[in-house]
Amino acid sequence: MLATGARENGDGSAVLTRALALFGHTSMRPGQADVIADIFAGRPVIAVMPTGAGKSLCYQLPAVVLAERGGVTLVVSPLIALMKDQVDVLNARGVPSVALTSASGADEKSQMLEGIRAGMYTMVYVAPERFRSPRFVEVLQSIAPKIALIAIDEAHCISEWGHDFRPDYRRLGELVRSLGAPRIAAFTATATPEVRADIAAQLGLTDPRLHVRGFDRPNLTYSVVKAGGPDNKVEQMIELVRTRDGGVALVYAATRKNAEKYAIDLKAAGMRARVYHAGLEGGVREKAQDVFMAGQLDVIVATNAFGMGIDKSDIRLVVHADIPRSPEAYYQEAGRGGRDGKPTRCVLLFNHGDIRLQDFLIDASYPSPEILRGMWKLLRDKPELGLLTPYEDELEARLKKHLAPDDKNMSAATIGAALRLLERHGMVGRDDERIVATRPAPGVFQPLDVESLQRRAEVERRKLRTMVEYAYYPRCRRQFVLEYFGDQDWASRDRTCGACDNCEAVAHGTVTGLADSEVKAIKGLLLLVGALNGRYGRTRVAKLALGTDEDPRFEEMPERGCLRGWPERQILDLLRALEGVGLIEASRGEYPTISATRRGDQVAVGRLDVRDLGIQMPVVTKRSRGKPRKR
Repeated sequence: MLATGARENGDGSAVLTRALALFGHTSMRPGQADVIADIFAGRPVIAVMPTGAGKSLCYQLPAVVLAERGGVTLVVSPLIALMKDQVDVLNARGVPSVALTSASGADEKSQMLEGIRAGMYTMVYVAPERFRSPRFVEVLQSIAPKIALIAIDEAHCISEWGHDFRPDYRRLGELVRSLGAPRIAAFTATATPEVRADIAAQLGLTDPRLHVRGFDRPNLTYSVVKAGGPDNKVEQMIELVRTRDGGVALVYAATRKNAEKYAIDLKAAGMRARVYHAGLEGGVREKAQDVFMAGQLDVIVATNAFGMGIDKSDIRLVVHADIPRSPEAYYQEAGRGGRDGKPTRCVLLFNHGDIRLQDFLIDASYPSPEILRGMWKLLRDKPELGLLTPYEDELEARLKKHLAPDDKNMSAATIGAALRLLERHGMVGRDDERIVATRPAPGVFQPLDVESLQRRAEVERRKLRTMVEYAYYPRCRRQFVLEYFGDQDWASRDRTCGACDNCEAVAHGTVTGLADSEVKAIKGLLLLVGALNGRYGRTRVAKLALGTDEDPRFEEMPERGCLRGWPERQILDLLRALEGVGLIEASRGEYPTISATRRGDQVAVGRLDVRDLGIQMPVVTKRSRGKPRKR
């Protein structure tokens, strides 16, 4: 099929063979040949291939073949370090290539632009921000007849429904149409069916050929380990790292603060550990990565800043000490283990309370329109507040003091996110001394759409709820992941993988069900939540379930006291567990309330068997009434 596609376009199988040999290959991985054949045939392509599946060859090989006829390939990618690495390798193999990014100086950019205009390069890599430059767009228009292929990497960034939406990617649809390239291919490692449809719509692709495969990593074993409080989580993390089966361990944390803490805990337990996050100085970060890659560590603890371009083959254990924000993030990060094909464990240490941290981070990442407007006006009216110092937190504290001194819910993270958003859309600028309010140049920056931000926040919350569903999922976890991404190689809902904790429990006969008393407790709690009709939060519901709320309005409520004698903390955990499996939902806002879902109502009245939902009961220890708890 591949050779036929090449001959149809006049390239010849001999050219194709030479191109393949140029990259050191004699054959291709599953799926690559089909993608490349569609590209040669001029069919628009959307390829969803996980990290390590060989996406780059799918556009680099056609670029080399098309260059035989004078064709140029334009590659769009947001990953500057990865672009640089690929360009270095291509040039070393004799494929003239260039990466035009913000890391280049003004003179260097001018030389590159003239080289592009003169047709010196087979492959031109650019970051999406480059399309803000009228000069760059003019150069592209001048060579438009020579552009044989446009390859868009990390294409999920174009979709609001993706996990890493970037407004600059929205320019690509118009650019693709204006250049009229005969071939276009969009690549991503993680995209749900919804995101794939949006990629096609945004790029204006008519009847694109869809390639979704290769997501199953049979050597990875997925498991979720329920963690108690912070101390218990650390104990389990240390034990997992200590008992790993050779190689090195990678631990992911949700915040820099948590990453620092976990690294200290692991060092205290005698592990060779380092921390990696974006807040470290460049030299410290590079040193941590170097010693990790050299095999001089037992474990590296990192935020999601670690991973792009990391290809260490002997990572035998990936631990998520905090729940990730999305299945996409989890799959990518867990997938950095076992690149050599050997058995590797991927463990999520799950405490339902960790969801609050991710909720907080989502809220902080998408500031309200009021905060954004207030920030811009503050910097406009009081430019002295934008003075930069060596300590970023000083700026954030100063701005918060003047923007919302009495708002306890506004964090430094919210201030930082607001500044980044305003800067991304040209509404603030910075030099070496200060940040100032500006007015964006027309046509250079994407307009700031505050409604879009709120939609993005809701998408993030929905993805987080899917991660919670994964944590509570009672059946095959691999099935859950592969169905989420719509992998074409995994069709049957009834398959079991034999390499996740749930499938292993079934195989060994260790699955435990809910006791009758636990089923009664769940139904009683759901009836109580339903009777309250979404008017109260978890704490008030828990007190009513205990019967300790003395509000006379509820004295005659039959559901009041349904969990009398239980510890309040365990009732709160049970409410969160019911939320995790979709029986309860929480409202948004400063004072969130909870209500029963339709499924929750069905369970409450016995129309749906709660035993089929995989609820993990929190450990409950009843204590005698009338006796105070010892402190």
